[in-house]
Amino acid sequence: MLDLRSHVSRIVSSANQLALSPGDFHSPRAADTMAASWRRCMEGYRFDPAAKFRIEAVSDAELKLQREAHDELIQFARPEIDAMFGAVSLSGFSISLGSLDGYIITERANYNPEFYSEVERAGTAWAEQSAGTNAIGTCLIERKPVGVFTNDHFFYEFSALSCASAPLFSPDAELVGAINISIRNPELQRETLKVVLGLTTGLADRIGERMFRQAFRRNYILKFAIGPVDHGLIAVDEDFQLVGLNHAARELLRDRLQLARVRSLWAVFERDHRLIDLARLAGAELTLHLQKGGDALSVTLSAPLEGPATASRHAGASADAAPQSPPRARPAAPTPAAPPRLTARGLSLDDCAGADPRMATNVRFVRRVLGGSLPILLLGETGVGKDAFARAVHEESPRRGGPFVAFNCASVPDTLIDSELFGYGSGAFTGARREGSPGRLVEADGGTLFLDEIGDMPISQQTRLLHVLESGEVMPLGSGRPRRIDVQVVAATNQDLESRIGQGLFRQDLFYRLAGAVIDIPPLRERADRRELIEAVLARLAEGKRLEIAPDAMALLMQHDWPGNVRELRHVLNRALHICEGNVVTARDIALRTGGRMPGSQASFGRPPFAPAPAACMAGTGAALGGPLDSGTAVGDTGAEVEAGSARHAIASAERDAITATLARCGGNVKAAAAALQLSRATLYRKLQRYQIVH
Repeated sequence: MLDLRSHVSRIVSSANQLALSPGDFHSPRAADTMAASWRRCMEGYRFDPAAKFRIEAVSDAELKLQREAHDELIQFARPEIDAMFGAVSLSGFSISLGSLDGYIITERANYNPEFYSEVERAGTAWAEQSAGTNAIGTCLIERKPVGVFTNDHFFYEFSALSCASAPLFSPDAELVGAINISIRNPELQRETLKVVLGLTTGLADRIGERMFRQAFRRNYILKFAIGPVDHGLIAVDEDFQLVGLNHAARELLRDRLQLARVRSLWAVFERDHRLIDLARLAGAELTLHLQKGGDALSVTLSAPLEGPATASRHAGASADAAPQSPPRARPAAPTPAAPPRLTARGLSLDDCAGADPRMATNVRFVRRVLGGSLPILLLGETGVGKDAFARAVHEESPRRGGPFVAFNCASVPDTLIDSELFGYGSGAFTGARREGSPGRLVEADGGTLFLDEIGDMPISQQTRLLHVLESGEVMPLGSGRPRRIDVQVVAATNQDLESRIGQGLFRQDLFYRLAGAVIDIPPLRERADRRELIEAVLARLAEGKRLEIAPDAMALLMQHDWPGNVRELRHVLNRALHICEGNVVTARDIALRTGGRMPGSQASFGRPPFAPAPAACMAGTGAALGGPLDSGTAVGDTGAEVEAGSARHAIASAERDAITATLARCGGNVKAAAAALQLSRATLYRKLQRYQIVH
């Protein structure tokens, strides 16, 4: 942050250099938004950047009147603000809604004194004419998203603030206010504010869509992407007559059409004969081409929220009339979500959410931030499905056509993380590939990079990762030439990062850079849909085979604390479906880790922390074979012993039992057993050796 003298010098110099005609303070030729605003402040409003400044505020009674006058806008904005605040507040940000006059009419604030700015409370006046260059006021003048970083504010009093605002437009494309995300943190990085600006723009887009869909709730709506977080919306009646266009759609079509003289959708797009029956195609994705050899747009068609409006409802409108202004209406329920879908490579976000309210909230929030390049941090215990959630995020994001690259920060030795993650040039070190290696960051360019177990990354590598995330450039070891990359970062950890920061094991600035959107995935024992999840996992493992879980087995599964979470559940059920008789999984087929033996278990098994089902169901399994699991330890994937009672011991035991049972069913035929277990023969042979299974 600059001192007062440097701050004033920068503003005066930049404003004076801006090529504007005298008195032309809104010239579209002004390429530098900040400099244009500074010039308006000096020449238009006669402000002095060195002057002491006190923000204006209305009385409580006047604020109440302001809120009543903007009640509809507040009602539409509040659900989106509340959903967004749950994540950004963790990093110290606050969210406010500004009226067309620049007054903050409602806010969700982080009242931590380290981040909260009293000057941004509800009722304060942020019109540029009142407070100089600031995100809300300048955004309202420019009518576009604006980020104002520390000393970009005209008055030095606000230099500790960083703000990002995006304009809000009514369904008939009139400017009605601005949404703002801000923080008081002089140490904030400019690159972080750019990310927040994308988040703010997406928030404004969703609020605008809420208003538009409610205003045209009796019409079919075509939605198409204009930018990463901007969407055009067109409302039509059953006769394909244009009823309304939002601000983004009008901006896109302004140079192509005279909207005031257009009524038919087919004056905008080339006629598509598939759109004969709008009701049948509701919810479908279509590709439409703009008239006169224009671009192709991917369009989603949605049905009316209420009974559709027909052409007769608009019979009084002339053929040359512009799209009608929407009626004033109270907010309605949100548009129903699309049905769950499986992605090409795994679970969808809806599958991850299941019927658990906390996970449903997580998914709704993630969908709001997709496309804005906001880093996502997944928190949760081992085995809760952070990797599946990360892949589902990628598959539902605009980057799904790009690569999904996963990198486990805990599984790679410290000495190799540099070369594996950042890459290296030819001959960078002894043993390096002759052609070099691009590294995971470059491999993920244009797609998603999943940094699993980020909390275990060595502190020495965290500095370099932070530089890459801030600059968007990576320099492979021994290359000497930086490469620009564009990646969506999703990080995950089961560590308490705040504790590791306090211990000096994790950089605080890296945490803030990764924690753009924080998703806390609940453990299996806390999920409200535990029963449904157990049944869904079993169904997926059964691959079409009809299996049921007996009440006694379900009772055991529901009572278990699941220290290994979904990963442990998958192994327990996989073992059960291989050894169960018929199509019913009973309690005799379930082996669970507990603090003691289950009723009916026998001490001769020698593993109290992992209590199997009664001995009768173990006939023909690995229990009679001896080996490492019967001594209270298991052999992990690395060949090292795993302590009895741990989640890894439970998983290894379940895997060993499943392999043994499958071999028995296949008469000792390794090839058949490998096919049944969906393993390669080489992998199965390694596991047979690891678990010392005789076959």
